[in-house]
Formats: sequence, C-alpha cells, structure tokens
Amino acid sequence: MTETSNPRTGTDTAVRDYVQALLRQHRSDEDTRQESIHALEAAGRRIIEGGQAGEDSWTITDWRTGVLLASGTGDHRDYDAAAMRLDPDGKWLHIDNVDADPTIVEPVGIPASLADALQDWLGSAGTADEDVAQFVGWRVDEVTRHREEA
Repeated sequence: MTETSNPRTGTDTAVRDYVQALLRQHRSDEDTRQESIHALEAAGRRIIEGGQAGEDSWTITDWRTGVLLASGTGDHRDYDAAAMRLDPDGKWLHIDNVDADPTIVEPVGIPASLADALQDWLGSAGTADEDVAQFVGWRVDEVTRHREEA
C-alpha cells in the first residue's frame, strides 16, 4: 500500500495569507503609482495613452479624461511625428512610462509554483471579486478597492 502525504497543517492559512498579502501590496503599489501621476500632473505634465490602434492606425488620448487628442493612419513613425507636433515642449508622458514596477510578494509556506498560480488567479479579469472575498474572508468592497487600478 502506498502512503499518501497529507498537506502540511496551516497550508490553507498560508495560501489565504499570501492572497491577502498580494491584495495589500497591489493596493500599496497602485497608491504609489497614483501619487507619481499626481506629482507629474502638478509639475505640468500631461499623461496620455494610445499608440497603434490597428495595423495602420493610431490614437492619442488624454489618460485622465479619455478625450481623444489625435488619431490617424500610419505606423509608429506617424504616431511619433504627431505626438511631437502636438507636444513640442515634451510635457506629455505615456501612461506606460509612469513607473509602476510591482513589488514582489514572497510566498511563505507555499511552493513558488502555487504562488504563481495564485497571482494569475488574482490578476485574471475572470476572477470575480466575490470569489476572492469569500476565499480571503474580506468584504467584497474591500477586495474591489484592493484590486482596482485608476
């Protein structure tokens, strides 16, 4: 007869603690990112988003308001030329260039491969806040606030 090993006592708690730590760190990282954005805007920078919208088209929008600033056809060179023409003083900054490097949350008491799977689960748009809340024992609005991005 082959003996099967039982999960270590406390593994379920370690998994729950890890997901809670991921949620808290995401909120902290997003708060830091928002502070950076506010500081950039206070210094006169405009945060934009956009780029190639299709094989032969591009857009530039104001990140804060969603207002379309420009659109056109062509490749990245055409996009760059339009951006330079519209922003000759170099005050625009693409949202992708706002420092948003996530802080690594080290798993404690769980295998790294499980931690990776939990990160994927938590980051998936298909994972409902209600599911996360039930799992970690938080209210849904708390989970929503911790997962949201501006």
